[in-house]
Amino acid sequence: MFIAMNRFRVKAGHADAFEKIWRERDSHLGRTPGFMRFHLLKSAGETADDVEFVSHSTWLDEGSFRTWLASDASRKVHASGASVREMLLGPPQFRGYEMLMDQATGERTDFRSAHMDLLVEGTFAGETPEQLRLREWGEVNGLPPIRIGAFEGRILECLLRACGAKRGLEIGTLGGYSASWLLRGLPEDGHLTSVELDPRRAARAQAHFEELGEGSRIRVLAGDAKDLFENELKDFNNLDFVFIDADKASYPFYIDACVPRLRKGGLLLADNAFIWGAMNFLGIDPEKLPPSLQRGYHEYSRPQFEGMSLAWQKLASHPELRSVILPTGEGLGLAVKL
Repeated sequence: MFIAMNRFRVKAGHADAFEKIWRERDSHLGRTPGFMRFHLLKSAGETADDVEFVSHSTWLDEGSFRTWLASDASRKVHASGASVREMLLGPPQFRGYEMLMDQATGERTDFRSAHMDLLVEGTFAGETPEQLRLREWGEVNGLPPIRIGAFEGRILECLLRACGAKRGLEIGTLGGYSASWLLRGLPEDGHLTSVELDPRRAARAQAHFEELGEGSRIRVLAGDAKDLFENELKDFNNLDFVFIDADKASYPFYIDACVPRLRKGGLLLADNAFIWGAMNFLGIDPEKLPPSLQRGYHEYSRPQFEGMSLAWQKLASHPELRSVILPTGEGLGLAVKL
């Protein structure tokens, strides 16, 4: 593997603006063959007048890095860096390193990377033309970038097929992309009920599935799931599965509400179980929770951290469940009802 590092000495008064530019610019690294991971590091500078930043990217090999450097995406990013140069105290210092060790703790090994995820997704998780159109529709119409990926979708499909699922519940429809994967895991006479807080999104998702001829296999309900459990979902029982991908702070409520509604052998699935890295701090005082490394839709909050911490406890200790967190990129909770 190859690590590319750039060291920047930034004028102290421009440090926040420099960081903001790096956070907001789109380098297309995540879609670049051979790219594995990127970090932006920050430290106090040599004097009170400067702040040091280091960009740290990991690649499959040096050739992958150099291919990206010669790409149109790279040229576009570097051409837009004129404003960045005005913030610097001297030119950036570049160093390239060959990685000699990549060690995990204890007996664990971990070879996951953005590159590996793309390989797995491209090999095993092919999307249908309808799913591609659904994903593109969401992007064009400004849906937040919080849906599952095809990689997670294939996992859901395989799990539903493995347990012979026919009837289930989804909490958090968004645009219907995850529902399309759940439907792929059900037989022709299977049925999915999906709950979406936003009435407009719920109506659009239902209309989409009607257009595809899948309307008889899915019903999208609009409203707060907490209210719907007391009304339309009150008599839901003997479900084969529940998939939760909604408000993270409410996961403990969803678990309590859904476990009694599952049949024995039924699955409870919960996405974003790592809440963008916050669960690394499981067990610490929430008052000491460090700021999120992410921003925008992928920024965790204290209520989310507290909610997911309690959700982990419930999944781990519930007498009717056997549970684990699958180490997907964002963590997928998996529990089987005993």
